[in-house]
Amino acid sequence: MHYRVIPPTPALSNYLECFWTLQSRSTPSLLSPERILPDGCTEIVFNLAASFKRYHCKNTIEVQPQSLFVGQMRRFAMIEPTGEVQLFGIRFRPAGAYVFTHFPLAEMTDKIIDLDLVWNRFSRELAEKIHLAHSTQERIRLAEKALLARLDRRQDGDKTIEGAINTIIARDGLVAIDRLQKKLQLSSRQLERKFQERVGLSPKFFCRILRLQKVFKAAARHRPLPWSFIAAECGYFDQAHFIHDFKAFSGQTPAMYFSEAHEMSEYFTRKNRLSDFYNTTA
Repeated sequence: MHYRVIPPTPALSNYLECFWTLQSRSTPSLLSPERILPDGCTEIVFNLAASFKRYHCKNTIEVQPQSLFVGQMRRFAMIEPTGEVQLFGIRFRPAGAYVFTHFPLAEMTDKIIDLDLVWNRFSRELAEKIHLAHSTQERIRLAEKALLARLDRRQDGDKTIEGAINTIIARDGLVAIDRLQKKLQLSSRQLERKFQERVGLSPKFFCRILRLQKVFKAAARHRPLPWSFIAAECGYFDQAHFIHDFKAFSGQTPAMYFSEAHEMSEYFTRKNRLSDFYNTTA
């Protein structure tokens, strides 16, 4: 598979992390379900080729719409392409989607839904143009024009939350929330409400996701995988705590997960993570 990341125009860089594309011409016989893990971002995804299937609990299977809004995830999603893969994605910064959705992001947490249910006719018109476009650059131009038209600057400018997010990202989630709220001069309830509204997660859960992503960075540097060392490096109390937390996100132990091939999902974990797009200091 070929994965590509493209930065947005400066006018949208406060809200968008990147545009991305993922392409493959694999035949269905070579494809299998993969686990997509939480990464702390919301996304819009346009599927320009064969449909994807999503596996739910109790062995139910859903054929996904061709245009998706992906809310914050608190647990893995199991998906499988049915043929050629050609995806065009818009990845928002953790609090970036709020100024375009016009509703609290907590309403979309753990949901992967048809974009029409979020933006109605606006999304259908955009999806049609994206599908008819002849190049990635043309799709980016169309998406940027549509997002700038929908941008609600009245919802912009909560520097308190942006500062909190930047601190959490810079420290890979290893942040004491009580100290953070005191630094920001917010009560725990105020910080929780602002995060749920603009990010779609509690600050503590957002930290857990960033710590999970740190595991993939650490695992990429160490072979064989010394789990006790990785647990300590990523701020877990002990190896048992690390395994329990990893399994809560992925449905597998670390050893099980890393023993399998993840040709598609690795692009959303090991590479181009949040801290690569933020110019932050601890």
